[in-house]
Amino acid sequence: MALCGGTVSSLREQIAARPAADAAVLPGALTAAVVALSLAAGLTALFARLGPVSATPAAVGWWLPLPAERRGLLRGELRRSVGLAVAAALTVGVPVVLAWTRTPAGVLAGLAAGALLAVIAVAVLVVRQAGGGGGWVPPVAGAVAAVAVVGPAVAGSVVARLDVVLPDAAGRAWSLPAPLASGVLAVLLGLAVLCLVLADRRLADLPAGALRASGETAQYATASVFSLDTRELGRALGTTVRRPRRPLAWRWVRHPWQAVVAGDLAVLARSPWRWGQLAVGAALPVLAARTEGLAGLPALVAVTVVLGWWLAATSLGEPSRRASAAPAADRGLPLGGAAVVWARAVVPAAVLAGVCGVSALLIGQGTGAPAAWLVLGVVTAPAWAGAAVRAGYRPDLDWSGPVLASPMGAVPVGVSSTLVRGPDVGLLGTAPVALALLLGAVPWWLVGAALLWSLALGALAVGTARPPD
Repeated sequence: MALCGGTVSSLREQIAARPAADAAVLPGALTAAVVALSLAAGLTALFARLGPVSATPAAVGWWLPLPAERRGLLRGELRRSVGLAVAAALTVGVPVVLAWTRTPAGVLAGLAAGALLAVIAVAVLVVRQAGGGGGWVPPVAGAVAAVAVVGPAVAGSVVARLDVVLPDAAGRAWSLPAPLASGVLAVLLGLAVLCLVLADRRLADLPAGALRASGETAQYATASVFSLDTRELGRALGTTVRRPRRPLAWRWVRHPWQAVVAGDLAVLARSPWRWGQLAVGAALPVLAARTEGLAGLPALVAVTVVLGWWLAATSLGEPSRRASAAPAADRGLPLGGAAVVWARAVVPAAVLAGVCGVSALLIGQGTGAPAAWLVLGVVTAPAWAGAAVRAGYRPDLDWSGPVLASPMGAVPVGVSSTLVRGPDVGLLGTAPVALALLLGAVPWWLVGAALLWSLALGALAVGTARPPD
């Protein structure tokens, strides 16, 4: 007890003497705008994936074939989509606008501009949906979100390396004359009305097949949300893996477990969306560590580390999720169930070693000992790889037992333990990184302890993951 007390007292003193972050070079307003842009791109991709105008299978089978005007039936769906977009724009826009200006006129003008842009975006998506050419919207929106996060994180790291001070432009962008600001809002209002009228007219051109497909996706996603099943929600909104332009020859595959690894690599290589998730997951904590006001809050940076690295781990857990949903393919391999699960952890561990290592290296920029930060990120990868496999093979919700009432409706009693199955291991594995952020440095004893801790958590996670019977 005396030894533990002395260790805790020493750590407390080191945390209190943590040097101030001198590599925070990005203005907070810029980071707020970046986060808003990435969220707007993500919402655009979501609306495009769900329609934005859709109809339930019952409506498609009963109402649409009737000799009646289709616009009247779908006009309510258009109003609902516009309302949701405006509400999302206002929710996202409040912190961004407050980061740039605090004047009442500026805040109202910023929120009004964001709401009008949301209306325009939904109307344009409806027009593209009627023309049958909106399939490119989700990939482009995902690319915009990835660039919006990765670009400032990389730029901030380069600027911090060159020791350049960026000017804080917060408030300057809203120093527009009142007539000019009113003119901009008037133009946006006119565009919003014009786009809404055009979208309303194109409602009659929406094909029944597209409405049925969008309605089934929306119904699937809604049921997943209300049942608190995030894995089913990912399947509902998931993207397809593109077909290869040329066949791949895996000459190094000699054993069954290598075939499993090769299949996982093929899934990753053929999905640009997964590469974007990896890039965003690595850059998100770096963006927080390079932002003024956020870098001085180690707890907040640690939260972004968990969020970013969990996003990267989720992108690598797709093969495990597929194997859990359709285990027949793995049962055809001359391997036991446990061996297949261990093979599923190879690709996540290898890729996350690079992602977490680079991310940790950039997070610790300016604190000295870059090699220690790099190694600390690498040794954390086994825990996150185990978290990805554990989450992919988690059991489905058990609706045969007792249920409890919630704002989302009736849910199984054990839903909370199912939801945290996977993220719990990653959260525990990130504890050494959080301690390093509090200390402001990475002592080598912490690297050794993190390695043992991560290996133990990863082995426990993979060992307790079981394919469905």
